[in-house]
Amino acid sequence: MRLGPRSFDLLLQLIKRAGELVSKEELLSAVWTGVVVEEASVRVHMSLLRKALGEPDASDGCKEWITNVPLRGYRFNGRVVRELTDSPATALTRPHAPLAKLPVRLTELIGREADVGDVLASLEGHRLVTIVGAGGIGKTSVAIRAAEHCQQKPAMQVAFIDLSPLISPDHVLGTIARSLGVAADLPDPLQGIIQNLAGRDALLLIDNCEHVVDALALPITRLLTALPGLSILATSREPLRVSGEYVQRLSALAVPDAENVTLAQALHWPAVELLIERAKAAGAGGFEESDGPLLARISRQLDGIPLAIELVAARLGVQSAGSLALRLDDHMRLLSIDSRAALPRHRSLAAALDWSIALLDENESRVFRRLSVFRGRFNVESALGVAAGDMDPDVAFDALISLANKSLVSFDGNDAIAPYRLLDTTRSYAASLLAQSDEHPALLRHHAIFMLDLMKAATADLPNLTAHDWGDRYAHHLDDVRSALEACLADPSDARTAAALVTSSAPLWFHVSQVAEYRDRVEAALELIDQQPDPDRETETWLLNALIIALLHTDVLNPDLATVSDRALAGALAAESRVLELQVRWGRCTHDMFRGEYVAALQQSATLLAIAKSWSDPAALNLAHRVSAMANHFCGNFAAAKQHCETSLQLSGGAGRTRTNMVGVDPAVAAKAMLARTLWIQGKTAKALETASDAVARAESSGHAVSLCAALYGACPVALWSGELELAGKWIRVMTDEAQRKGLVGWLRYADWYSQGLQLRTAQDSALHVRDVSAQFASYDAPRREMLVTFCTDWVDDGMVARLSLGEGLWSAAEVWRALGRKSELRGMTDEAEGFYLRALETSRQQDAKAWELRASLSLARMWAHLDRPQQALQLLEQTCANAPDQDDPAITQACGLRDEIARSLPLGQDSTRIAADPPHADGG
Repeated sequence: MRLGPRSFDLLLQLIKRAGELVSKEELLSAVWTGVVVEEASVRVHMSLLRKALGEPDASDGCKEWITNVPLRGYRFNGRVVRELTDSPATALTRPHAPLAKLPVRLTELIGREADVGDVLASLEGHRLVTIVGAGGIGKTSVAIRAAEHCQQKPAMQVAFIDLSPLISPDHVLGTIARSLGVAADLPDPLQGIIQNLAGRDALLLIDNCEHVVDALALPITRLLTALPGLSILATSREPLRVSGEYVQRLSALAVPDAENVTLAQALHWPAVELLIERAKAAGAGGFEESDGPLLARISRQLDGIPLAIELVAARLGVQSAGSLALRLDDHMRLLSIDSRAALPRHRSLAAALDWSIALLDENESRVFRRLSVFRGRFNVESALGVAAGDMDPDVAFDALISLANKSLVSFDGNDAIAPYRLLDTTRSYAASLLAQSDEHPALLRHHAIFMLDLMKAATADLPNLTAHDWGDRYAHHLDDVRSALEACLADPSDARTAAALVTSSAPLWFHVSQVAEYRDRVEAALELIDQQPDPDRETETWLLNALIIALLHTDVLNPDLATVSDRALAGALAAESRVLELQVRWGRCTHDMFRGEYVAALQQSATLLAIAKSWSDPAALNLAHRVSAMANHFCGNFAAAKQHCETSLQLSGGAGRTRTNMVGVDPAVAAKAMLARTLWIQGKTAKALETASDAVARAESSGHAVSLCAALYGACPVALWSGELELAGKWIRVMTDEAQRKGLVGWLRYADWYSQGLQLRTAQDSALHVRDVSAQFASYDAPRREMLVTFCTDWVDDGMVARLSLGEGLWSAAEVWRALGRKSELRGMTDEAEGFYLRALETSRQQDAKAWELRASLSLARMWAHLDRPQQALQLLEQTCANAPDQDDPAITQACGLRDEIARSLPLGQDSTRIAADPPHADGG
């Protein structure tokens, strides 16, 4: 389309801040810099823009491109796709996880310079400082200002941890972990925190501790003990009672001690200074000298409590100081009659809140108490969706803006996603008002239903947003989802809502790595459904499916997983839901593979693929081919596995992230990981390493932990088998770190396997390492033993042979036969060894497993050479080297070197026993 330069610049400014309002002043300043123009110029160009853009399509995600909100500005509504112009770096570095940033202070801190100085001085001599004071006294503001000073120190890092949204002490550790970039689902989140903060000078600001004091003692003590560079600044209405704590009491702002003071004199007192500053911000005009006594009186009535002052100051924009002082005095006297037992400052704060509410009109009061159901941040749409109810949306919107103007609702203009929130004090007050009303139960249910609809929208957004953008838009809803679930799970009549909210919120729980807590919520919802007089079996099946996915990440060896899978499959078939059946079969198939039941997995994958083909949905086919690739790989059908991987990759471009195929891993990453393993076994080392590196780079650039672990699941063994020890070490460290940080216990076990393979090549005493692993070998499950035998021929037992006779573990069958051959050779049973080596050769050739064939050929050729049968050894090596698909493979170089050595020895009749052999226990390619 054709646009003039001014129209284009306007469009650019709107797109840069898509989804948020941009004021006319900002647009004029950005587009007509240094030029004086009429405000109507913006309106004219906006009209031209709308005409040029035309009507949006259904795929554009909006009903109109540009919205004008009177007196506030313009907003671009369309979907904006941002792309990186540079390809992601393939090199992996593991920086420390980012810490939660301090909130941006929107107003000047008044009258607290000395208090901030005292806090900083306390932090110089103490590692745990708690600012203690009444609600609304300004603890958070003082703490943030002190933390800002600390942040200016070289190498000092500061993290902000807000505990106010928590509804249970059980969530304290998880909230601390997430704020410090560590998963809450780790077996030991504190250890993850310690690892992330190790070697760093850091200050943790833990805000609003009073309602979870008992849950803080242990984590604070352990963190301070383990991290010498750590300091903690906490705010609470009571001390934490932790050893080494230094308590800094925060008093109210000083108020004038005399009644007859001039305005100039009154301004020397911080309480009056704050009152005037906030009143001017609310639109109050200038104050006269005669207002001095009245302003002093108001600040005394409020006992210098900053929150009370800010609430009352908002009225000075529309009311005189004299009238305000008179009405406030009456209200204080009325309140003191009813609250004689309360502390004076608490009475003053309650009075200020009560008085502020009394000045609200009916609509404002209704919206205020209804907003108390939000535990975290929210935007206009959420506020209206929950609080408007039977109100006209425009009226409810005006009430919200009025509440923000009156400081009863906090507004953060720097937050483009969810700028509104209730402070802990005001939320508690509003919640008490809601509890006294007859709409409390209905509103809790309405909040839960709203969160359910929101989570459904979040799931629908999966294919439209990157993982990072999706998290920005939805991650802050976790506390509200958690709160809504608490309410629903406590009421048997809300069982279906609870179940639906559990299943629809799955992407959110996985995104924030709260998989263990999510698993517990699923189990609670299942129990609630089972208690119903007439349980909904389809709902139960969706919950069982969610439980399977959660268990595969957190407790993959759970003995109940098979039973759960069987129940889920029966329910999916009865419900005749294709998506449900697809995911349940994926779960069962994956579980079978993880426990080494590959034949059953192959049968499940065949059924899954047949269903997907009849459906002709790209996402379903993508998932089915991925599972088929994995099942065929472990059954030793490497050609079929490669074909399924490649088909899945072809489909992944058009499938995207959808509810059908989103089972935790990026589809393309999963396919590439399995393809890399398969290519290496087929003898294509260079291509395998390239594919593995690409999978890791893709997962790393997405920032998705589960996908990165899946990529490394395929990449780590490829690096080890190829002898790329430095790369293998880096990848194993990344996998271990990522799995621990994000609580992905199901993936952590694979990192342990690979670490054992790496230590074989890097340990100072490799023989001791071989013996240590051998001593534990019988206790390992079948999949682990199958992987370990590919690293070391000493790691084999009779149980692996028994599995081969049942058709299980065929992917490493050639390596098992080779290991048995090596065992027999070392015992001097060369005929038996030859039989095992030949069987390894036969198996590898049947499977087209060139890498296993090469290893078997080398082992057999060495033995033949030592048995003075060089001609047979030479012939075998000639054939192996000629058939190798990758002539640059280090293993081929090794085979050719042995071939040349044997050939040189023949004419001279040398003793073939001088031919070098690999150490008896190590294999690296």
